[in-house]
Amino acid sequence: MALANVHKRKRALPWKAGVVLLIVLVTCFVLSFVLVNRAQGSGETDPSTIGVGSTQASISDSAVSAKDRIVTSSSSSTVSNVSETVAPTTTAQRSITVKDPDPVIVPVAVDESNPTAVEKAKTVCTLDPLPTAPRVAPDVNDGTWQTGVASAYDVETNDDGLGNFGVNVTASGIKLHDNSITVAVPASKAYLLGRIVEICYDGKVVIATVTDTGGFEGYGRALDLAPGVFKALGAPTSHDWGTRTVSYRYL
Repeated sequence: MALANVHKRKRALPWKAGVVLLIVLVTCFVLSFVLVNRAQGSGETDPSTIGVGSTQASISDSAVSAKDRIVTSSSSSTVSNVSETVAPTTTAQRSITVKDPDPVIVPVAVDESNPTAVEKAKTVCTLDPLPTAPRVAPDVNDGTWQTGVASAYDVETNDDGLGNFGVNVTASGIKLHDNSITVAVPASKAYLLGRIVEICYDGKVVIATVTDTGGFEGYGRALDLAPGVFKALGAPTSHDWGTRTVSYRYL
């Protein structure tokens, strides 16, 4: 009996092993089925994923086309801009002919303290010339001018007719000073007091007022120039001026 039981146990072992083997095979089959299904799912195209499969090719083509369109548009815009820029440059190269200003006579000094002298100056000279206008001297041979010798005086050499020198009194009552744009005429021509005289020397013009008289006619002099006049004509002092021949006319 003992042997019989032992024998039965030994024959039971293969049956249990078969059951275990069957369970293992079933488990492997199930796992294989699951893995195969997952593998098949991984090959499908996900339309929500950019850059995968056929979707990637489609997006890439669209991007290139859009870029090409942008480049083409920019190139066209650049060509258009260049064309528009060339036109103003061509226009700017056109030359404009401007007539040269007429020659003008510009005085080197005007007695601006006398409004009449300023108004008379405007009739024979230009007081505000263009910078490019040529300067010319008046035509002293047109028949309206006189020629005479002019001396010069100042406060230091001026006298009051009583032998007193260094005074500023004049025959008109207008005081003499170092910048007076005035002249004296011979005492015999006192009627000229207040007149405006135009003086020309060496191409320079001065518009002055007659404010004084003197006893210089006997010396052959027609005018005696105050400091503002002889300085404007180029002499720093009355002594430097001395006596010179000038052209003059009363306006």
